Amino acid sequence: MGHSSRRVRDSSTSESYPLDVSNAYSSDLEAGRLRAGRLRFFRVIAESVGIQGPTGGVVITAAILAGIVGGGTALVQVIAALAMGFVAYAFVVFTRAFNSAGSVYGFTGAAVGPRFGFLSVWALTLVYVNFAGGVYASTADEAQPAFGSLGIHWPWPVYAITVFVLVTILAFLDIKISSAIILVVEGVSILLVVIAALVITIKGGYHHHALSSAPFRATGLSGSALGLGTVYAFSVFSGFEGAATLGEEAHQPRHTIPRAIWISLAAVGVYEVLISAVIQNAFPSVKALSLSAVPLVSATNHFVTPWFGDLINWGAVLSSFGAALALMVGASRMVFALGRDGFGPRILKRTSPMSGAPTGSIGLVASVSFVLLFGFFWEPQATTAVAVILTYGADLIIAAYFLAVVAALVLVIRTKMPWYRGAILSVGVLVLGYVAKETFIPFPTGPYRWDLLAAVASLVIGVLLPIMSPRLRHGITSSPLLRVGSKALLGPVAEENLEAERVGA
Repeated sequence: MGHSSRRVRDSSTSESYPLDVSNAYSSDLEAGRLRAGRLRFFRVIAESVGIQGPTGGVVITAAILAGIVGGGTALVQVIAALAMGFVAYAFVVFTRAFNSAGSVYGFTGAAVGPRFGFLSVWALTLVYVNFAGGVYASTADEAQPAFGSLGIHWPWPVYAITVFVLVTILAFLDIKISSAIILVVEGVSILLVVIAALVITIKGGYHHHALSSAPFRATGLSGSALGLGTVYAFSVFSGFEGAATLGEEAHQPRHTIPRAIWISLAAVGVYEVLISAVIQNAFPSVKALSLSAVPLVSATNHFVTPWFGDLINWGAVLSSFGAALALMVGASRMVFALGRDGFGPRILKRTSPMSGAPTGSIGLVASVSFVLLFGFFWEPQATTAVAVILTYGADLIIAAYFLAVVAALVLVIRTKMPWYRGAILSVGVLVLGYVAKETFIPFPTGPYRWDLLAAVASLVIGVLLPIMSPRLRHGITSSPLLRVGSKALLGPVAEENLEAERVGA
């Protein structure tokens, strides 16, 4: 591994989990090892913030929310961020005790059972792979006007393919390189937006109402519109859990990863809320805001200068690029963890001796994400590909979050944690139930109907795979990762959990 045990255990509480997980697979000569203890806090939080891609969304979110709720764009985002906090709590409960490259696989599989864990990571991995394909397209959509300002006009698939190739190459490099790139591109894009927002506020916004509280008021909003807006805004904050996929590479993961989850959600929440408020107050009316294609750029052009508006466009491109890279990194780690336990060809559990990256898993993630994108190359506009691809992932992530929260609730009950933890997680279950109701009732129409059916079919496949594949079933029911996780999370009752699954298998 290249790191002494002293380096991994240099805190007051032992942080030996990454080494324990890797050592648990020492008898498997084909299983690679991720490089433990190398990523400190800022590199870890870059993964969560990168997947959220805050600037890639903030340039258009206010307009979408204005069209849904008719006002109170910042209020809706405050409610959504608080709701997401209940879901984030489940990940914090787990990551304070145990972390691995498998993310939810190690958590939920150890707390509830291997098949439950497989279904959880199957869903979340599909979300990340799907989002990667959609973000290639959204980056291309944002790159067209950015490069257009330089006089370069290419079809969107050219930009999308370029993004795919660059992201794949970077993912194969040392994780320190990709995490640094994600941190830089997201930091630069956020800085550009913050500068624009400060100038707009200083100049007073529309009719000098820059500090108006209108974006935080519910005046005139119907309950149904507020609910729909909250559900949309809820999806804006997804991805906060990305840091958990670095569980075998983070330094002091039980401290670093929970902090990264909380801080990424809080920081992106504050950022999205305040920028939405600035944007709404920069427009003469909510209707005018809802009709703007890229309201932040329009406001920047008016209150700052057009060339800075072009920079905001470039910031959105950088943010989306960082999101695609973060998704590739996160998905490949989860596939790698599954590969060690019998999922797919044996190459999935191998790592590069030079970079330490899970090369086989990256290759699979890259291939599937590109296939998703390729099916839309004949669309004249990238926005069609973005909407259809990402809706499938948005549907599926509700299920992935639900499984994680339920597993955390089971853990709290089995280990007799304080009652308030169960209460918080119960609220999380109710929140996700509400989000699911607003998302799927009434039943979606058009291509979004097929997105939902595909998400349901994916979950069914996730249930059937361990049943149909003896190798996979044996791998997850005798998983060294889940054994280590059970000891960390359940303590004295650890063996009971896995033994029941082995008997059932």
